[in-house]
Amino acid sequence: MPNHGTGHTSSDGGQQQTAGLAFLGCGYAADFYGATLPNYPQLTLKGASDIDGERARTFAGEFGGQAYQGLETVLADPEVTIVANLTPVSQHYAVTKAALLAGKHVYSEKPLAPTLEQATELVELAKERGLLLSSAPATVFSQSAQTLFKAVHDGLIGTPRLAHANLDMGALAFMPYTEWRSRRGVPWPYWDEVPNGCVMEHAGYQLSWLITMFGPVVRMAGHTALLLGHEWPELTEIAPDVSFGFLEFANGAVCRISIGWVAPADMTLTVVGDQGSLSVKDVWQASSPVLLQRRIKENGKTNGYLAEPQQLPFVTPPARHRYDDTHDLTVGAGIADMAQTILTGGQPFLSADFSLHILDVSLRLAEGRGITETVPLVHTDDIKLTRGQTTALGHRS
Repeated sequence: MPNHGTGHTSSDGGQQQTAGLAFLGCGYAADFYGATLPNYPQLTLKGASDIDGERARTFAGEFGGQAYQGLETVLADPEVTIVANLTPVSQHYAVTKAALLAGKHVYSEKPLAPTLEQATELVELAKERGLLLSSAPATVFSQSAQTLFKAVHDGLIGTPRLAHANLDMGALAFMPYTEWRSRRGVPWPYWDEVPNGCVMEHAGYQLSWLITMFGPVVRMAGHTALLLGHEWPELTEIAPDVSFGFLEFANGAVCRISIGWVAPADMTLTVVGDQGSLSVKDVWQASSPVLLQRRIKENGKTNGYLAEPQQLPFVTPPARHRYDDTHDLTVGAGIADMAQTILTGGQPFLSADFSLHILDVSLRLAEGRGITETVPLVHTDDIKLTRGQTTALGHRS
């Protein structure tokens, strides 16, 4: 693997190896990355590029580095080791391929590419050239995730059997999404994210945690629906806004997963084992508490079998630099993981194969693939109720 580390002087006067980083795309999400980069001393920000030159200039002015004149100038800079691809989803494949061909390691915003075929080509290209490639999300590095993983690994709930995973962010169509702005005033790109769909935008936040704990998905089924499509008259292409899935993992655990932007906000993850359960209230918050409930012996006619929840101590310290927004995401941790691998060797946690598997499962969920059956409408004469009707039972005296 090429090692393109560069050095800078550390606070104690010594020379510290770092990896040069440049951003391709300086839109809404770029502010999340820029604000949290100081958490990762293994990265040196070289600059950024955007088709809107003013966005590149404001990003560099806010977070450091130079405003490159275009993609070609970024890829020609020998001090750039890693490029972070934050371009619109439709450009992920072409931009990442150009960067790999230029000898750069690539960290991409989700998804890795719009199709599995394109993403597979990119993964194979990276391997051929000895380069690293991975994609967001990187919330597996959060305090909550690391604490949950250790609790499962240490057997605090025995053998994990079941998970309930949710990433329902609320009824997006009814929110003031046109008013959302990043720190630099960049609008939230609903015209790109809504057509991309709730699954491709959000499933990875839960899938990355689940696959880390239970191994790859080996069997699954999914169902999708578009329920609020009429609320987006300005968009010509709208993906399903609700997705439900059943996942079975290599270790035998199963999961019910719900992704969407129709139901009220619910970002919870619950893992049930034969000795208790673990739960996280919000996987979008890096320091969301991890609660443990152990199995206990109950007497009498009761449905209870779990002790009162106890909060587990975090196994990693909090990040010093955060982005003040509605959710606290460890977005830069995936790039730092890549940089650490470049500088010291080994394998990154967010490998290309890991990212490819998450994309594969996400696409299957987004397409509603799996075992589905049509229920035949026979013997329906006695089914009296239709939507909107109610009934009451009469009681004889």
